[in-house]
Amino acid sequence: MTHLPHRIFPLPFIVRGKHLFSVPLRLAVSEASLPDVLGGRAARELAEQSLPSGVDGMLLRCVADPGWRTHTVHDNRIAYVLTRDVWHYLAWAGCYERFLEGRFSAKTRESFERDEARFIDQFGRDGAGAGGLDLREYSMSGEIAEFRRHAAAISAADGVAGIPGTDIDPGPAAERGELKGFVLFADSMPVACVCLLASGETLRYVCSGERDDFRQWSAGTITHLQAFQRLFADPRYRYVDFRPGESELKRQFANGALRSAVVLNLRPTLRNRLLLAAYGLSSRSSGAGGAGPASDLIRAQLALLD
Repeated sequence: MTHLPHRIFPLPFIVRGKHLFSVPLRLAVSEASLPDVLGGRAARELAEQSLPSGVDGMLLRCVADPGWRTHTVHDNRIAYVLTRDVWHYLAWAGCYERFLEGRFSAKTRESFERDEARFIDQFGRDGAGAGGLDLREYSMSGEIAEFRRHAAAISAADGVAGIPGTDIDPGPAAERGELKGFVLFADSMPVACVCLLASGETLRYVCSGERDDFRQWSAGTITHLQAFQRLFADPRYRYVDFRPGESELKRQFANGALRSAVVLNLRPTLRNRLLLAAYGLSSRSSGAGGAGPASDLIRAQLALLD
């Protein structure tokens, strides 16, 4: 379990798609690590942690969902499941070839090989790594700054503000070599990127990007596969944690998934009982806990806690 600094979390009240107001809560924030969850650490044990002093309650992120009720009043806390998601991950077993064989059909693996050969034939350079691919790795502080510049160039090519996650502060993590950025180049131009953050035996997925005009060349897929091949050649790493939430990319590369939840535990005061009862009424009208404007806003607010 990772304990993050106390945060002010605005609990949004949305009725019929309209955000009426938010109630600020001072919360301790904790989250389970992927190895802990896969190792069988009980979700109930995490949910029943004592609430620290000086806060309204605790926000539990990235915990396995054993099928909790959405709203439950306990003797020592009131629990409310704010969101439920699928938590995708990649668990490494053996060499890169075994990963490909276990995750993809022979037809798909052949397609990957053709895409890479086609890219090398069109954009490869003599002396480049991976048989001609110009894939560059960035890990130290100064290198991460360069990675961010290349990621910004990839975003600008598509006319978007930026790749989510590339505004990370490289600071201590980069100094420790924990940030891992990869950029694929075509004719010396950055066309796709991916960034991960190492924590123990887990590589947490941070962000990725791909120029729209290079999707036909499968630049994003090539970058991800080459990054995974290089990272998992290092025996320190066993998992890629794609974090809770659905996306096509996660479904493409993950070889495992579990149900996860974000749980709000508040002290059982009269004020908190009334607050969560009212929140439950408003959320049922706006789709919180699954899909809808309330749950979408909560997910956006949770992302800001990283």
